[in-house]
Amino acid sequence: MSKSEIIKKYDKILPQRITVRVEKNQDEKGYWAKILELPHCYTQASTISELAGMVTDAIQTHFEIPQSYRKNVGYYVPISEKHFQLEEMFRKLVSIEQKVSEGKEVRAVFQRAGQGMAC
Repeated sequence: MSKSEIIKKYDKILPQRITVRVEKNQDEKGYWAKILELPHCYTQASTISELAGMVTDAIQTHFEIPQSYRKNVGYYVPISEKHFQLEEMFRKLVSIEQKVSEGKEVRAVFQRAGQGMAC
């Protein structure tokens, strides 16, 4: 199996999106995180920025990704509520486009985006 085939295999098993619960350690000297979708998948770090990298490491360890492939399968970063809103807006636009392309009449509610709303 070629390296690119192995990377594709790992890409398929790794979750695209995860939910992480982050809490401050009881000793007040660092943070810990639990990846909610993966049983018994935890990590900890001294700082929040270090914790972000440790989350990726914990997931890759959970799925037994060899060290030699870890840089090739990507990493996890926090996303904002605005990101979710933009994704939902994009899905709605794609749905409208598909229905219109099929010759269907579409009635959709459009709203003016407020200040600070990306579009």
